[in-house]
Amino acid sequence: MTTDSFRRQPFAADDADALAAFCVARGGPYDTGLVKTLLCELTSDAAGVFIVHDADGVALVATVVDRVRNGADAASVETLGVRASIPAAIFTRLVLQPAIAFARSGPRSALHVALPPTRLPADGAERALRDAGFERAYDTFEMRRPASAPPPPVPDALPPGWTWAHLDGGRVDEAHAALVAMFRDAPATHIKPIEDFRTAVTSGVARWRALLDGDRIAGLVRAVPHGDSGEVRVLGRTPAYRGRGLGPRLLAEGLRVLADANAGGGDVDLAVEAANEEALDLYHRFGFKILTRTPVFALALRG
Repeated sequence: MTTDSFRRQPFAADDADALAAFCVARGGPYDTGLVKTLLCELTSDAAGVFIVHDADGVALVATVVDRVRNGADAASVETLGVRASIPAAIFTRLVLQPAIAFARSGPRSALHVALPPTRLPADGAERALRDAGFERAYDTFEMRRPASAPPPPVPDALPPGWTWAHLDGGRVDEAHAALVAMFRDAPATHIKPIEDFRTAVTSGVARWRALLDGDRIAGLVRAVPHGDSGEVRVLGRTPAYRGRGLGPRLLAEGLRVLADANAGGGDVDLAVEAANEEALDLYHRFGFKILTRTPVFALALRG
């Protein structure tokens, strides 16, 4: 395949269904709904979506996610689907350089690029990033609890006055503020703008559970069923409740929600920053095993 055969196709919202199907079919990490959200809602403009074609059709789909909040104030390049790794020079010309320019035109102060080993966007991608000025910032672990794992630990009964509640429209603003406080310093956790978060919660698609101390949110967990498997996407407690042993309660509740959705079985996936030793210990105790380690590279966009 010659380099002349690669080209970038402009993105239009009408393309989202076909591109989501491509990404899911190539073993991408996200379901159809989330791929479409990343393509259409969490990038600030269609120019932030990168569709690379060769003579055989779509080879790579990526997007710059810049409508989120995280501890690094960073936009991120999300590789959503890869049919085959493209040459590093093509990756640099058709994806990396325009992604940097796109991110620099926006409000974020850094750009992050993850290189998951199961869907590398290019041969020599790490070298291309370093040549462009990126440095390794942190790593994430992708973890899985297999359906064959022993039953998870059962937490003690909730203290008096504590309850579980389904997150609905009445608590959206409080929950969003709690998430911002929980993950203020976490570079790998992205918080949607309040308007998008409200839409996601009130649509009923997201399965959020809130742990309440009286009427106050102490912790939140989001569990996402995927057919006969599932994913724990968000798990956190507000700063005032750290160190009080809420992690096992939140994780057990997320697993319960998934077990109910999947008739009691199925693998469960999650991702965690490699340096978060407290979370890693919790997940190991609940039967999660590390599948892959993904390095994340960062480039400062200001200064």
